Amino acid sequence: MKTRIAIVAVALLIAVQAGFSKTPTKRFPTLESKVEYAKKNMNIALHMGNAGVIESALRMTAQIKMKFQDTDVSDLKEMINEMAINHPSAAIRYKAYIASEICSDPQWYALDQNVVTADQEHFFPAAAKRLQQKLLSSTY
Repeated sequence: MKTRIAIVAVALLIAVQAGFSKTPTKRFPTLESKVEYAKKNMNIALHMGNAGVIESALRMTAQIKMKFQDTDVSDLKEMINEMAINHPSAAIRYKAYIASEICSDPQWYALDQNVVTADQEHFFPAAAKRLQQKLLSSTY
């Protein structure tokens, strides 16, 4: 049963990610409605028990915020902040911290093409490198 839920969640995340094409579809007459739909799906995915689904949701939430900086993701950010502190997996806590930082200052990360163009495997390492630059530049 858990495997079936995880498969459905991954398929849902893939559908959301693939849905960000340049032209709106009939189902989403505006880009805003498409972003709102994606945010609802990220909310669901962040509550899943599967680490891969959670990591994908963290990445996609950060990417949505970088691409659409005016989008309000405060409800997702609250969940991400909670995850960064209390999730049992250290890897998820770390990625949640990075995603939270991106949601707090998306302009900083959007300036780095390594972060913007990173695939799912390289997104968090690229964002962590950019975060390190931010932290080092603010201490001097």
